This record gives sequence, structure tokens and C-alpha cells, in this order.
Amino acid sequence: MLGPIPCLLLGIGLILFFLLYWRLHPFLALISTAFICAFFSDQIPLLEVIPTVTGGFAALMGRIGFLLVLASIIGKCLVDSGAATRIIRSFSNAFGEGNEEYSFLGSSFVLSMPVFFDTVFYLLAPLVRAAYARRKRDYALMICAAAAGGAITHALVPPTPGPIVVAQTLNISLGLTFLVGTLCSIVPALVGGVWYANYLNRRIEIVPQEVYGVSTEELEQVALQTDEELPSLAAALTPVILPVAMISLVTVVTMVVGDSGVPVFVQLAGDKDIAFLVGAAAAVILVAVHNRVRFREVFKNLEPAIASGTVIAFITCAGGAFGKVLTESGVGQIIADASQHWGMSLLTLSFITAALIRVAQGSATVAMITTAGIIAPAIVATELPYHPVYLVGMIGFGATTTPWMNDSGFWIVCKMGGLTEAETVKVWTILLTVVSFTGFGWIWLLSKVLPLV
Repeated sequence: MLGPIPCLLLGIGLILFFLLYWRLHPFLALISTAFICAFFSDQIPLLEVIPTVTGGFAALMGRIGFLLVLASIIGKCLVDSGAATRIIRSFSNAFGEGNEEYSFLGSSFVLSMPVFFDTVFYLLAPLVRAAYARRKRDYALMICAAAAGGAITHALVPPTPGPIVVAQTLNISLGLTFLVGTLCSIVPALVGGVWYANYLNRRIEIVPQEVYGVSTEELEQVALQTDEELPSLAAALTPVILPVAMISLVTVVTMVVGDSGVPVFVQLAGDKDIAFLVGAAAAVILVAVHNRVRFREVFKNLEPAIASGTVIAFITCAGGAFGKVLTESGVGQIIADASQHWGMSLLTLSFITAALIRVAQGSATVAMITTAGIIAPAIVATELPYHPVYLVGMIGFGATTTPWMNDSGFWIVCKMGGLTEAETVKVWTILLTVVSFTGFGWIWLLSKVLPLV
């Protein structure tokens, strides 16, 4: 039987072997690795192997399975109605033709504050593909920009759960966390979403694979439509903005009146599944009305998108099952215990601890919450030369680094972005590693120049 660290190394090796040598489907590679690691772990009883794997799979499926299928429906409808093309052309007019990447960077940066990153990426991915169909180049540049902004603010800026829990654990006000988190996010977002995106784009040419049941050739035909053939900007934005607005509403009301004062109808409207169901309904209506076709025809054309969304859900949840096995095997706890005895500054210790836990078990939010619990007692016993709000940012950047195949976000970017696993490593893993270490340096500098004490 294997201890936590050998179990982690076994999992890494098996995933690489199954994907690169045997060329297994990602779902089979991840779920097989999860079962094998659980079987050999000395922390998971034999009778708990199957419940651990299936429990991890089911837990993530319950949270995002319905959402993934609805997102695929919205993406397909945005393309079929010409709404994606209308939005991209409006972006081009605002930032200038050929500068859509700045629109994707800014949109993901702002939208990921009130909304989960994966939700924002679900919405932006079809727009990036539509922009590529129009430009026929620079896919790496645009997909990096869309990923960078959202991944950063998701980890640093309330009201997403990770920063909220860390701020509360460290006894720091959410208002200050919001302001400083935004300040700490800007430079890394520009380095990752602009500099690295351009660097990668000059060195590789990515042609996105078919996803949402829509091929690049079909997108090209849609992109050739004249402005008169496209829906209005307001109609085009409705399926995207409506779920975001509904989810954001409950977040804003909660911050104003507290958890206990939120009306039931607001909680219901702010549920992400209901919000996306409303967005999907709006998208279906848009296709039917704008294209002047029967709903029966619209639903028939959605079958490839639903199939695609289901496959993506299974792959993503298999990654969640693997992450659950690593968590239960004790990998994260081993690293957390060891990091407490390294004798580093709290800034550095926060970053390294969060980074190691993130790499070990895949979830940025879990890494942030775990690290905050480790760091909190030390704040009381230490006289810091800077405001502890910087620790929130350092934990966030540490939890952002080096996402790999046990991270559900890796598979979301891979499959929703139409990328291969090797392309996803460059677009997602290396991108967020660059962002993470840039953030480390930027926060260290801010703590010296602007200590806030």
C-alpha cells in the first residue's frame, strides 16, 4: 500500500501513461487512475474505494453537470442565431478591429468577480471561437486572454467563495479585500492575458477542434453574415447577461442584508442552474424568432450540443473523482503540516503552502481555504510590517499556480475551448503559472511600497 506522496506520484504517472501512450479517452484515463490510486492508498479502506471515487464524481456532477449541458445549449444557440458574431463585431468596434482579445480579457476579469470562473468561461468560449472564425488566426491569443482575467479575479476578488472564506478566516473586511484584490490582480492579468498570450501566439498556431456540435467551417459561414442578418446587440447579449445578472443579484443582496435576510425568490433566481436554465430558454427563443424556425427544428439542431456537453461533464467530473481520491489519501494534509515548519515569511509561506496543496489535489478553492486555516494562527502571534490583506492575495495566487489534469478547470478549458491536452498545458497550465509567479512578485512589491499600516 502507498502513502500520500507515492500515491500522488502514481496518479501523475498513470494519467500521463494512459493519455500519451495508450491514447485513452480522458474520461477513461481519469476514472481509471482514480480507482487505481484509491485501491493502493493506505488511507482509503478497501471497502471505501468505490464510494470515494463515485462520491467525488457524483458530488461534482451535482454541482456542474446540469450547468455544463445548459452552457452547451447557450453556446450552440449563440452561434446558430448569429448572436456570437454580433457580440464579437461590437467588441471589434469598441476596441478596434483585430483587438478582440482585450474585450475577452476585460470581460472575464470583471464577470468572474460575482460569478464562478467556469461559468464565465462557458459563456466566453463560443465567442472566442466565433472571433477566430472571423479572423482565421490568433486563437491562442484570444483563448489565453479569456482564461487569464477570470482565473485571477476568481481567486482574489470577492464575492467569489475562495476570497470570501480566506478574508473571513484572516479577519479582514470584504471591502478592503475587494479593493486590494482588484489592485493585486491588474498587473498579473496584463502579463498573462497580454504578454504571455502574445508570446504563445507567435510560437504556435492553434486550430480549435469541433465543440458544442459546431465545426470551425460552420462558424466561418456564420461569420460571413452581414450586419442586417444578425440580431440586435441587446438580443444577442440577453442569453449571456441574463444568467450573470441573476447570479450576481443574490450575491449583491447577500452582501447588503446578510445571509439571513435574502428573500426566497432572490435565492431561487440566483441559483446558477435556474439562472442558466433561463439563459438557455432565452437563447432557444432567440434562435426560433430570429431565424424564423419552429421550436421543434431548434431542439433537433441542439442534439449535438447536448451530446457534447454531456461528454464534457463526464470528463470534468472524472477529474473531480481523481481530486477527491488525492484529498482522501492525505496528500494535502502532508504538505500543509510540513509547510508550517519551514520557517519562512508569512507571504512566502502562504504562497508555497497554497501552491503545493493546489497542485496536489486540484481545487484552488480548497487550497485557499486550507491555507487560510494554517496561516490564521500565525497572524495573531506575528507583528507584520504590512497589512494582512496582502496574505489573501498571496494565498489566491499560490492556489492559482500550475493547474494540471486533476483540476476540473483544466478539462473545462480543454474541452470547451476545443483544445488538445498538450495545447491546454500551454494555454492553461503555463499561463496560470506565469500569472501566479507574477502575482507573487507584484504583491511582494506592493507590501513594501504600499504596506497599508
